[in-house]
Amino acid sequence: MTATNDDADRALAAHVSGVLRHIWDPIGMRTEGPRDAYDRYIPGIVALLRGRSAYETAIVEHLIRIENLEMRLSARTRVMSTSTRAARALLGLREACLEAPHTLVAQIISRDGQHCIWIFRRSDGLHSYQHALFQSENDENGEYSWWADARDGRPGLFATATAAEAEARAIIGWLRTCDG
Repeated sequence: MTATNDDADRALAAHVSGVLRHIWDPIGMRTEGPRDAYDRYIPGIVALLRGRSAYETAIVEHLIRIENLEMRLSARTRVMSTSTRAARALLGLREACLEAPHTLVAQIISRDGQHCIWIFRRSDGLHSYQHALFQSENDENGEYSWWADARDGRPGLFATATAAEAEARAIIGWLRTCDG
């Protein structure tokens, strides 16, 4: 692995940690408990995402396997939509972070997992955001899913990531009530 791949993996791992803690969170820690509670699962998830062949179903199955076999949680104690939303957020990270690992600042995913915003830092220090829609299909080759129509938000560059996020929240309706 080259230094560039190592850097990309570190950047991706940092974002994956946030998804595991704030979206997936099968044991309900949120902001309480040790910050590294899910860190042992990050390398496997990064490897899965780097493979580029894992789609929503495979990532959901991976998360559920961790819940069932490693955490010993029963099907009654987990919420399926949480695993699905986390899988979609992880796919979003794959799209944004592996393409431009040093520029992704934040990702915001809608509660229903259908919309995503990425906030990027440009090489000139300014920030922009992109909005994407989740797509999924089944065909003779199997199931696949992706974030489609990634495009820049309202034209403009912002001095800070906070300003880019504030503009996105003002313009995009679902962001106004999103929990991140």
